[in-house]
Amino acid sequence: MAHVVVAGRIHPDAMALLEGAPGLTLEVIGDPGAALPTDLLARADALLIRYGVLHEAQVREMPRLRVVSRHGVGCDNLPVAALAARGVPVTIVGAVNAVSVAEQVLAMLMALVRRIGPYDAAVRAGNWAIRDSLAVGELAGRRLLLLGFGRIGREVARRAAAFDMEVLVHDPFVDDAAIAATGCHPVADWRAALPEIDAISLHLPASPETMGIIGAAELARMKPRAVLVNAARGGLVDEAALHAALTGHMAAGGAALDCFAQEPPPADLPLLSLPNVVLSPHSAALSAETARRMGIVAAQNVLAGLAGTLDPALVFNLGALREAGHGV
Repeated sequence: MAHVVVAGRIHPDAMALLEGAPGLTLEVIGDPGAALPTDLLARADALLIRYGVLHEAQVREMPRLRVVSRHGVGCDNLPVAALAARGVPVTIVGAVNAVSVAEQVLAMLMALVRRIGPYDAAVRAGNWAIRDSLAVGELAGRRLLLLGFGRIGREVARRAAAFDMEVLVHDPFVDDAAIAATGCHPVADWRAALPEIDAISLHLPASPETMGIIGAAELARMKPRAVLVNAARGGLVDEAALHAALTGHMAAGGAALDCFAQEPPPADLPLLSLPNVVLSPHSAALSAETARRMGIVAAQNVLAGLAGTLDPALVFNLGALREAGHGV
């Protein structure tokens, strides 16, 4: 019998897939705020992890572990290198959340440019005259810069193009010809392009190289009416610098944040009080449709990992496994 530990509640259809698989026993850690108990992990042949952090020291106490299935696409809560050294594949769910996040990005862009929040508040307060301020803008004709052109970035680009936006892309890991083939414009020096863009959307992983990639220097180069969207990872944007910009030279612009350096953000975070900021609780990927798809793929990855039939395209640490002399 193989034992599967599920950290965080997943879609009922995904649980049914695991429960219906022969030769499995299951344990669920339902509390998203709970630490992962080492004694429970020690019994796991497979770990499906939605919430919580798996530490390298805990991996050393998991002699039976054969696969870790991440209920998502980011693996910053996992000791990926240590798992690869042990020959344990770490799987992700692939593109199942790309549409949901891309729709959130476009919704946030629309909310900022069309001033949905302030106009809503004005009508409720009896300020009908706000309509004559002409503060509302249009997406059509604006330049959108995408930092990162993976699955989500490409979906954002398709939708932005449908709104007649001009889409610029910076991604050193994607060939310029491949970017141009999608109708977008590759940009080598994205910082040099900042004075010319109207909106920027981040689609980067969390890493030492990307943390704080948008700081005071970058914001200072942006147009007064420019807008920034971060539906990728908290910490990519220097939040203090962003507040200073949005209350200074970018006061006519705005920002939309789905993720924060600290989550949930502290109640006294200055950005929370600004009218030109649109917020969501790191929920861009959490549509009902995506939750089901993510759960099912994560469960399928557990079963495939135990059976030795993993799809290499969904193995996050494939290169590290091969470098360590392990197969999939």
